[in-house]
Amino acid sequence: MKEDRKFFINKAKRVVVKIGSKALSNGKEKISRKIIQNLVTSISGLRKNNIEVILITSGAILAGNEFLKINIKNSNIIKKQVLSSLGQIKLMTIYSEFFQKEKTRVSQLLLTNDIFQDRKRFLNARAMILELLKMNIVPIVNENDTVSIDEIMFGDNDILASKVASMVDANFLILLTDTDGLYDGNPKKNKNVNLLSMISDDQFDRNILSDSKDNISSGGMTSKIDAALNVSKFGIPTIIANGMKKDILLKIFSFKDIGTMISPSNKSVKSRKKWIGIGLKTSGKIFVDKGAAEAIVKKGKSLLPSGIKKVEGNFEKGQQVIIIDDSSKKNIARGLISYSSEDLTKIIGIKSSQIESVLGYKYSDEIINRDNLIVD
Repeated sequence: MKEDRKFFINKAKRVVVKIGSKALSNGKEKISRKIIQNLVTSISGLRKNNIEVILITSGAILAGNEFLKINIKNSNIIKKQVLSSLGQIKLMTIYSEFFQKEKTRVSQLLLTNDIFQDRKRFLNARAMILELLKMNIVPIVNENDTVSIDEIMFGDNDILASKVASMVDANFLILLTDTDGLYDGNPKKNKNVNLLSMISDDQFDRNILSDSKDNISSGGMTSKIDAALNVSKFGIPTIIANGMKKDILLKIFSFKDIGTMISPSNKSVKSRKKWIGIGLKTSGKIFVDKGAAEAIVKKGKSLLPSGIKKVEGNFEKGQQVIIIDDSSKKNIARGLISYSSEDLTKIIGIKSSQIESVLGYKYSDEIINRDNLIVD
């Protein structure tokens, strides 16, 4: 296990580090300057060892509430957006102050999920972040809470971190929180639980997760595992660790057995497929029979109409859909559809050679071509 951890850390030349509100606040409803200073010092230490770092930070709403002191838990979305607007300035001022002492420039990026749904904007954001790194500037990223609505929200910064890590081809994702990592039970209820040092994406048991809601953040251990599994399929390992502990990043990169590491899949994913996997919003579902499921997962084949059992949702040609094994009801893949849902319902179960006679035209023999499909 330790050798596996050392192998991945040695390969890490570009790292995405995310720190949550719980860690930044030290358990209180106020941003801890000491924790930010410790984090900045650790990041500077990594950069001196030629490791590029992109920082994903929460805390804007919390920082903004230091001015207004309202009940965040009972506040509506507009009030939270006001707090975020106030807090972004304060939060970046604190980061800038400490990075300046390390003689490091920083840049702020406020993202919404729709950037990841448009390939042109996706590539532009990627190029800009890579240019910042090339210019020796640390990108500090947060969700643009002030304009986010349900359709373009990430949900929490763990998911944002996973998408940024995949977008920039990071070698490592580090999620810093207020606990030492993932346990085999709930440490708040049972003192005899054990910290899991390392797990693999294909062996993870979700039954051990136990989250509790709080008033300053939307993420929990479930969202961190979701983020880790998201990047795993692109070959990126994740460590979940305690961001309130001093020199935590330096200790991780000194091969200390700290936190929980989620080792990645061995799959290799092309850049276009990576965009499909992390960016697009799912528009519908396609249920397939056992033969089609095996052809997609085990043989690397395209999806043909003959293997489709049923279709759910309304979607147009070119949108993303999820492919589900009808027998197990498990998601097996996702991809860009060649036909609209209206057309697809007319050609369920037929042979590709019959498509034109049914519809009067044919875009493709494949419902989803293998080049536009990624296995989950």
